[in-house]
Amino acid sequence: MLHFTVSIVAQRIGFVNLACIGISWLSIISCVSLVWFCCDTLFAQEDEPASDLYQQALDKLGSESRMEWLGSGALSLKSWEPGRSIELRGVLVEWEPTRLVLVRKDAKGPTTFPGDQVIGIDPGWKEESFADVHRHFMEHRFAEVISEGQSILKTPSVPRWQQRLIVAEMVQSACALGQWQVAGKVYGYLAQDTSPQVLLSVIPLPWSDELLTAGKGMREPAAEWLQRSEPEMQLLGASWLVGSEQNGLAIEMLKRLSNHESSLVSNYAQAQLWRGVPPSEIESTYFGKWVALRDTMPLALQAGPTMLLGHRLEQSGAWELAVAEWLRIASLYGDRYHLKSRAIERAIAACSTAGATDQAGRIGARYPRETDKSSNKKNR
Repeated sequence: MLHFTVSIVAQRIGFVNLACIGISWLSIISCVSLVWFCCDTLFAQEDEPASDLYQQALDKLGSESRMEWLGSGALSLKSWEPGRSIELRGVLVEWEPTRLVLVRKDAKGPTTFPGDQVIGIDPGWKEESFADVHRHFMEHRFAEVISEGQSILKTPSVPRWQQRLIVAEMVQSACALGQWQVAGKVYGYLAQDTSPQVLLSVIPLPWSDELLTAGKGMREPAAEWLQRSEPEMQLLGASWLVGSEQNGLAIEMLKRLSNHESSLVSNYAQAQLWRGVPPSEIESTYFGKWVALRDTMPLALQAGPTMLLGHRLEQSGAWELAVAEWLRIASLYGDRYHLKSRAIERAIAACSTAGATDQAGRIGARYPRETDKSSNKKNR
């Protein structure tokens, strides 16, 4: 079993939890697909000879990928006990919300799994340029991820799922640099595509105090996003307009999206509405309800709501509960750099303000400050 954190990247092995290839290729590997759920039958022995189909897949789609996949009913984290996961290995042919198709080493046909239950991937890239951008993301060279990512996305013949992974990493890189307009614009490419939820979860919503720090410059693009047809973009626009002169329209949209058929959209819209609750009512009336909502979400989708939960708890004066939520992010979501770094910063500040300087020091020692390592700093 591979070690992983349930997020987009597991630090030890480089799991990326992000993000159609041509019908001609799918016809080559045939229409027959099998669903396997028993770990003992998923993998061939290491010395098993590669099938012709596997070799064809390698030639057309790049090297083998490793994925971490959760079975049904094991998507949420409750009492800090993650569900049982399975390692999948093979050449990844397709990754859509409804299905993940891969060719295993001993395959006589493609194997299919539900696509939205992937929680981690160590991708095998078709093009070295894509592997380079991914490596820059892992190295926190965020400006280079954005600039180089734009130049490679039009590369012909690259599988769609690999393009989505790079787009998701570009979104996170823009968030890490505080470039929220860029993050929203790039995210639009994921929203208009049929992307798995774990990729859509990188949506650059204001999960902390960004409504204050990003300034009024976000209002114009947010108003444009609000008019888009994609519910994810409507959610993005409404969330950034809360507290503006269009606050009433934003709240109305968030309430409407709270009933959307997409669980990601509805859950995130409900979470954004937490901002309107008076601080005096949070701990006594709403805290338990908010935690219950957060815990119904797949674990990989909980990072943003957890950050907002900590933000609101601090505003209510419950700084110890807030610190607990922020440390949850630091422990589980190492890939969400902008959330992790902000959560650690807020946790240290809250402890220091409360006079718990020893605890602040321990947090700082446990989670040393990480910085953007981009060589091209002028893109900040």
